[in-house]
Amino acid sequence: MTDTKNENYDIKQYLKEIVQDSIKVFYELTSWTDKDKREYSLLLKELKKPFDKQTSTTKEKGDRLENLVAFIIKKSYFFEIYRNVHTGTNEIDGIITLSEAGKQALYTYNISRDLLEIDSDIILGECKNYESTLGVTYVGKFYSLLVSTDISFGIIFTQKGLSGNEKEYHDSYGLTKVLRIVEKYQNNKNLMILTFTLDDYEKLEKGISFYELVKSKKLALQLSSDYDNFIREYHHEGVDSIKQKIQTL
Repeated sequence: MTDTKNENYDIKQYLKEIVQDSIKVFYELTSWTDKDKREYSLLLKELKKPFDKQTSTTKEKGDRLENLVAFIIKKSYFFEIYRNVHTGTNEIDGIITLSEAGKQALYTYNISRDLLEIDSDIILGECKNYESTLGVTYVGKFYSLLVSTDISFGIIFTQKGLSGNEKEYHDSYGLTKVLRIVEKYQNNKNLMILTFTLDDYEKLEKGISFYELVKSKKLALQLSSDYDNFIREYHHEGVDSIKQKIQTL
């Protein structure tokens, strides 16, 4: 006589293992090696160095942050970055796109796209290595760039973050919330402008995943809450010019 109860358990367990296998592959692909961690620590240490106008240029200061960001995106595995793309009126610090390896991995290993926490194949990145928070003017310009390029996901990489409070609707942080709501209800677009700060780069050094940070920041933006509430640690790494670049990807 067939043990129906045991048979059902085996099927359920088998299906669970299939799901867990795909998640495990995702963690493995996005985890950092010891060498990656050492290299990243050096980049972070360089970023934290006090800026001396006598020995360094403003460009060198900006490069410190851009080099760190490029490393983070490269080690995300599923995305790659094109740096300093010029348009007729702007220079975009980073066009971040879903990589060929990333696309194939999603297909080959049956990984849910939702695990990436980013539903756009193209992200705009802006690096501002300033010693103070960014005012609403910077957010407004970045928003205009997102709208003009028809890209709905952007990340502003900074040291100090934006002006205002992440949990309130005023100043720069408040503007990112208002713009998200405006685009959602007027244009039916899921606009996201996230901000990374020095605190986030230190979290990455401690083992927090880039995708976990993105997830927590999205929730915080939508719920007007402190994104630390949503952090958990993984235990397993110019319009025409932009459109032309995108078409060649």
